[in-house]
Amino acid sequence: MYAQKKTIDNVHIVRERDRQRFRELLAVLGLGIPIGLFLLLFTWQSLEVIRLGHEATSLQKQRKDIEDANKALQLELDRLTSLDAVETKATNLGFAATDPKSVVMVGGDTPPVPSGEVPAAGPSANTSAHAASLHARPEAR
Repeated sequence: MYAQKKTIDNVHIVRERDRQRFRELLAVLGLGIPIGLFLLLFTWQSLEVIRLGHEATSLQKQRKDIEDANKALQLELDRLTSLDAVETKATNLGFAATDPKSVVMVGGDTPPVPSGEVPAAGPSANTSAHAASLHARPEAR
């Protein structure tokens, strides 16, 4: 009535390997691994190209923004350092024009200007005379 379980001793049985199946496994792995590595490399390369394209676009946009900001700053600098703006600002601060005869050149390469003549038209002569005339305060005269 009761079923008894009989133990089977399989310790001494050795399972033989199927050589044909092992060769098929090696053939599949030998072909599959290189193909898988190729696909992995191709995918990585494609993603890298996409990433570098996005980075290049971002850098181009950043460069354009910096160039625009530089251009705006250069225009602002030109506007603020124009002679008319400087002269207007100096006049508002109380500076007055100086007589060119009272300007003394120190260490300049230009020869002294005879009295009664206007200095020669040149960048250093005009700038020095103009700058000296702007720095003379009415109270200091």
